[in-house]
Amino acid sequence: MRLEKVLGGVLMTLLLGMAPARHALTIDDVLDTVSLDRVTPSPDGEWVAAVVPRPARAGETAGRNAYETDPSRSDVWLVSRRTGERRNLSNGAANAAGFWCATWSPDGRMLAMLSTSPEGVEPRGGDNVRLYVWDRVDGHVRRLSSAAVMTQGRYGSGLYPLDVRGGADGGSIAHTCRTDDENAGFTWLDDHRLVALMLPSGQVSALLDQYGRPFDEAVRTRAALRDGRTPTVTAVGSGEARIPRDEAQWRATLTIVDAKSGITAPVADVPIYPFSGELTVSIAPDLRRISILAPVRKLPFTNGVAPPFNNGDWHVEKRLGMVDLTPGAPVRWAALPSAARLPLEMLDWSPDSRHVAFRARSAVSDRTSTAFVLDAASVAVDGIGKDLVTATSSLGQKAGRPIALWSDAKHLLLRARQKDGKRDDWWLATREHAPVNVTAALAASPVTFRRRADGVLATVADGRLARLDPRAASLTPIGNALRKDASILFPDDPAQRTSKILLTTNGIIDEIDAANGRLVATARVAPGEIHAFDNRGLIWSEQTAAGLFLRDTRLESGAQRDLLRLDRHLDAVAWGERRIIDYNSTVGTPLKAAVILPPDYRPGRRYPVLTWVYGGYQVSGLDDFWLNRYAPGIYNLQLYAAHGYVVLVPSIPTARDGKEDVYAALPGGVMPAIDKLAGLGIADPDRVAVMGQSFGGYTVYALVSQSDRFRAAIAVAGITDPAQAWGQFDPAARGYPGFEDEKSANWSIYENAYGDMPPYAAAERWARGSALAHVDRVHTPLLMIHGELDLRDPLAQVEPFYFALSRQGKTARLLRYWGENHSLAASPANVRDVYNETLAWLDHYTAPRPAPH
Repeated sequence: MRLEKVLGGVLMTLLLGMAPARHALTIDDVLDTVSLDRVTPSPDGEWVAAVVPRPARAGETAGRNAYETDPSRSDVWLVSRRTGERRNLSNGAANAAGFWCATWSPDGRMLAMLSTSPEGVEPRGGDNVRLYVWDRVDGHVRRLSSAAVMTQGRYGSGLYPLDVRGGADGGSIAHTCRTDDENAGFTWLDDHRLVALMLPSGQVSALLDQYGRPFDEAVRTRAALRDGRTPTVTAVGSGEARIPRDEAQWRATLTIVDAKSGITAPVADVPIYPFSGELTVSIAPDLRRISILAPVRKLPFTNGVAPPFNNGDWHVEKRLGMVDLTPGAPVRWAALPSAARLPLEMLDWSPDSRHVAFRARSAVSDRTSTAFVLDAASVAVDGIGKDLVTATSSLGQKAGRPIALWSDAKHLLLRARQKDGKRDDWWLATREHAPVNVTAALAASPVTFRRRADGVLATVADGRLARLDPRAASLTPIGNALRKDASILFPDDPAQRTSKILLTTNGIIDEIDAANGRLVATARVAPGEIHAFDNRGLIWSEQTAAGLFLRDTRLESGAQRDLLRLDRHLDAVAWGERRIIDYNSTVGTPLKAAVILPPDYRPGRRYPVLTWVYGGYQVSGLDDFWLNRYAPGIYNLQLYAAHGYVVLVPSIPTARDGKEDVYAALPGGVMPAIDKLAGLGIADPDRVAVMGQSFGGYTVYALVSQSDRFRAAIAVAGITDPAQAWGQFDPAARGYPGFEDEKSANWSIYENAYGDMPPYAAAERWARGSALAHVDRVHTPLLMIHGELDLRDPLAQVEPFYFALSRQGKTARLLRYWGENHSLAASPANVRDVYNETLAWLDHYTAPRPAPH
């Protein structure tokens, strides 16, 4: 028996030795983690072009964007769907260059892309974003023009928002470089020509300029001060003192670029406004004209009147026009009737290219808009859909959820309601006749439509696939009943003609024949991002505990090939277990909280707790946002679990509508969650810390000024006094002469939380939300972390709070990261430093106790 035990122990030792060694997650692991950018198959389906970021390591160029979304650290890879062959087409690491937004030409010969690749005397990492192309014939990547391409700022900055649509693919939604983050400033016109928005000489693309401009301005200011002859003043003005904006400086040039010859031909200049309101460029189906909706300036304030939504497109004045797609053609701007004085969104081109639909409102205070049509030849404007209004505040056309589609050259299908209506329905409208409601009899109005191969519009209606008959103004069900709550997954673009429609229901994907509604194939696909679907299969990606996989699945057979596997290092990580706990708020509301346990968690042992807070956030389940193993930088909560803390993310419901005292309500969802975790024997109630960022930072300030429950607190990029933050300028707004004050959108964000009332109109209500007013009640050791160029919560918000604590002799530490933004993620060195400072603070006050031996 003894010999058997010895042999068994030896065998176990050998087996354990063969298993991969696992380690707790480190900040290096997080910084080395990447996510896929744009992924698109070639027109013949043979190849997949994938934009793959490189890890944030030494030798790369940083500081241009939040590190995890920075495309100037990406390469374009080509992957064979038949053999699995992989090729890096760009190899940008040698020059610290990025290549992204890879887009196939219609014939599949070329890939157009954006790049910061330097040439000649340009600095390492590049000095601008330019248009490049890879040619399959010669296998080379070459620059098409030295002019800078207009790009859109990433990571929610809203800088230079773009919407370029149509062209060779006939699409009706914006071409994207990264879904929900960056739209493209170019598109293919045919097999060898592109249409691109180019910037004037000396201008820098927003992707590089959004955080680089303040530093360039500081250099110029220093030079002017040394010279002593040029004043360094900048001026802004309102009312009669408002400063006219130089439109000649703020423009982009619509340009035709021949990718074969390299010849560029300017078409026309269009105005641009950098801060809000999308510049929409929509190419007609016949490729002869382009409709333009260009933001030109912020709408001036009128006392007592404010734009009704926290949406930049409602805050700007736009100009509507048409231009022929020939070099040197002038833009013909439309004379708008009073009912369409403020155009809001470009909708859909008619299939005969004679009209384009748009929506507009007549006054700044309007909360609804009305549909109109623009005649492409005469640029005359007519109404359509009389007495119907659209109530949505967002721009649905770009998101694949359009509010208007032409069913034929005469009928516009419009998602709208009557002025006194309660529900959005789909109406068939013409310019000659009253609109007809085609979905009134349905239990629920369809979310969207898709265009079949024969041009007929189809949708999911009351559990069936249905086609639209414009002549009968009705929907006709086709095929069998669908799964309950099925929604359209593919195609993304309503204008893309398709013979197959993909439906999704709780992780199940059904392939439906668009002509007859019959089920073709079914597959269960793990949660992930769908990139494309064609005759060869479904291309999708999945983030797992073992890495990121790009997969190609044939729905009919279930056959699957892994095209790429990234983040392999994560397979060696010992992850903390994720749980959901149920509890009740202080007023008895049932809530959920997310919990991450340390990788070596032992039941029965009580652990220190880091409570991650964000007012208004509610936990959904194990797929919760804050449980994501791929979260970047300091926001990856697995990092703190790996260090020995139990991480708690409570639900914190708040109305944020001006009717509820948000400041006083914040503890109601937090404290009971801590009590529940302690009651489960997991939390050490005497070692609880709290941390949050942005509105979560404000949540921290509000909690510690109302309670001494926490042993330590960390507030990142939070406001302390909403009334003061309301009117503070964006510190990154330097270099926009005459309208630097217009870059900040904080006023509208904060007013939404206070009943759409400014501080001077509801002073008492706003005062109740000030943590600074209650700073004398703070006794918790507080670490305050802030970026110099925080566009959402200026540095001036945190300095008075720190000084007030210092004035009282209380324990506080303030870290100001110069040049950093709201996410504090521009520099990997700063990410590391914030993480190390956070751990040092936590360990000092709530250190995990060593496990008993």
